[in-house]
This record gives sequence, structure tokens and C-alpha cells, in this order.
Amino acid sequence: MKVSFRFVYIALSLALLTSCGNNSAKSSTADKTETKADTSAGSKAAASVITDKTINTNPHNKLNDVALYLAGMKPDSFVAIPARLQNLPFYKQYCDTMDKGFGNIETNRLSKMRDWAKTELAPELANPKTVLYPFSGPDILHCVQFFPDADQYIMIALERYGSLPNMEKMDSTRTIHTLNYIHQSLEDIIGKSYFITVKMALNVSNQYNGVTPLACVFLVRSGYSILDIKYKHLLDDGKTFVEIPLDSMGHHVNDCVEIYFRKNGKDKIQKLTYFKANIADTEYLGAPGLKDNTGFRSFLDSLPQCYTYTKSASYRMCQTGFSVIRNTCLNKSKTMLQDDTGIAFAFFAKDKWKITLYGNYEKPISDFQGGYYQPGLQAAYKADSANIKPLPFSLGYHWKDAVQNLMKFEKK
Repeated sequence: MKVSFRFVYIALSLALLTSCGNNSAKSSTADKTETKADTSAGSKAAASVITDKTINTNPHNKLNDVALYLAGMKPDSFVAIPARLQNLPFYKQYCDTMDKGFGNIETNRLSKMRDWAKTELAPELANPKTVLYPFSGPDILHCVQFFPDADQYIMIALERYGSLPNMEKMDSTRTIHTLNYIHQSLEDIIGKSYFITVKMALNVSNQYNGVTPLACVFLVRSGYSILDIKYKHLLDDGKTFVEIPLDSMGHHVNDCVEIYFRKNGKDKIQKLTYFKANIADTEYLGAPGLKDNTGFRSFLDSLPQCYTYTKSASYRMCQTGFSVIRNTCLNKSKTMLQDDTGIAFAFFAKDKWKITLYGNYEKPISDFQGGYYQPGLQAAYKADSANIKPLPFSLGYHWKDAVQNLMKFEKK
């Protein structure tokens, strides 16, 4: 199921030899059409979270065209994508490989996830509101398969924000660099179903890429249209958002990017808010932890009751140094959907949570054997083996043997 990206590197080498000089290294946001949000038409279903009345609501816009181009899909027009970039020989190969990769995971993983969710997440699908996804990286892809109609998705990780590039000002060299990093970022998510943290530092958090372009690629490949993108700063009160210039993003604690989107053929506007934030208890790489970051902690505390999703989360919330985010998830969640890399099974009291187990529990892979084995979880799987349903898809660290676990915790 893993897709080969070797041709990308070959094409890049050729491009570097033949192309003209680079454009400015600084990414900028593509221009938008000037249709603004009208909360009285088309967005009533999400009025509780779509409070910004300046957002564009027309799906035929330059941002969506750029997202489609980066996803290897045909844009609505050539307005945002010059013909010289549409007609790059490299781009034809890129589109073919993107189609192949997403086609494979659609058949083998994504379609099966959606079918599974229709029955196993029926109560959640009937009343979608807020989905909290800590340790997400850019992975809105799998989240919207399980929770396709939520009003808002709150994603938190440490990767660079990034932006959709202004393709009208890009030459072929910078375009190929950008497409290369998109491709390289997707190699593990397509082949394994998760991002590898060390690789993200190289392939995602660079001047060509970031969470924003990858999230937009995932959304348009999942049947959504990008409506607008806003860059904002959360003030210390934990509830006030101020719009800021793109080039100041990341210069303050608690900056975020908001991506507004809509399912093709639907009226409801949805929102993804991504925070580049340290959610350990204490300082990490100069960023304050949640114990000191009172503004972000207040924001999390103010969220409505939500559905929390975690996967391939490096067992962070099993550790003592992540107690604040762990307790936040436990307190705020109506439902938690996770594998064993999320919150340790021992934290879920049976008198407070209805527990449903899926798949099979195996000891952690060799990268995570330092105390992360959960004998209590193993015993639970063994004790309830007659009732545990199989998982029809592979999603997690045990991608080689496809022996995966998934757990649903519903608050009583």
C-alpha cells in the first residue's frame, strides 16, 4: 500500500539544473474572492462556532484552486494557477502519483473507516459539534473520515503553520520544491497512516510546507472545498481572537490558523483551528507548558463538551508530564476514540465510562517499549474476547502486521 516517491527526487534534480532562479522564499496567502460570510444564509448550522462574519463563503475561489493544485486535482480555473505551472511535465507525474496514493488508501482504509463509523459512531455522527484532536500534526484526513460533519475541529501539535502559496508569483523551481515537500510529507501517512515526528521536522516544518497546505490537501481530497483561511492570535483571556498578518505568525504564544471549509454539495460551513502549541505540563524548546500557559488552558477549559480523537500519539498522555492535557480530555469529552497510544486504559474508571474495544491489543512496537505496555488493557481484551469486534482497517503503529486496536469511551 506504500507509494513510491522516487521519481520526485529525480524530477527535482532536473528542475534545479534547468529552471530559472527562485522566487522569494517567503510564502504568502493566495488572494481570495470577495464574497463574505452571511450567517443568515448557508451557515446557520454552524453559527455557534462560525463567529467571524468576514469569511468568504464562495467555494469557487483562489484558495480552493491552490489547494486542488497541491492535491494533484484539477482546479476550477487558471486564475490562481498560471498555465505554465498547470502544464509542467512534472505536474502530470505528480497528479498521477497523488491519484494512485489516495486511491489506494481510499479503497483499503478510508472507505472502510467511514462505513465503520456509520454504525460504531452513530450517536456521535447524529450530533456533531466539536472534535478535539491533540498531537494531531496536520492529520485532518483521518479525523474527517470518523467525524465528517463536526462544526469545528481543534487540532494541536508542534509543526509549522505554513500557508497556501501564491502560485501566480511562483516559478517552476519553487513550485517543484513545494510539490516535492507535499509528496514527501505524505509518504508515511499513505503507507503507514501516521506522520513520523522526526521526518515532519524536515518535510513539514520548512519554508515550502506546513500544516495549512497539508490540511487543505487532505480536505479537498476528502470532498471538501476551502472557503477561507485566517491567521489569528489568542489573547491571554483565552477567548478573544485577533487577526494578525501571516508574517507575524509564530512570533507569539497561542497563535493559530483557522481554515473554513464546506462539504461539496452542502451548505454547512465548518472550521478547523490549528494551534502550534506545547501541551506538555512544562516548558519545551522555549515554549511554555500548559501549567504556565493560562491563556491556552482557559481556551481549552472553555470548549464545549466534545469528542476527542487520538491516534499514533507516541504515548504522551500516558506520561506524568502531560497531566493537564490528559485531564482536559477526560473532563471535556463526551466520547473519546483512541488507540493505546493515547490516554492509558487505567485512567478510565468503569463506573464513569462505557468502554468498547475493537481489534486486538499488542505490545507497543520496538520504538515505544519503555514502560508503555498496559497489562490492564491486555487483560480487558482477553476478558471480553468473545464480544470484541474486529477492525476492518489498519490505523496505527502496527501497520506491518495490521494488528491494531481501537477503543471507544463514552461518558456515562
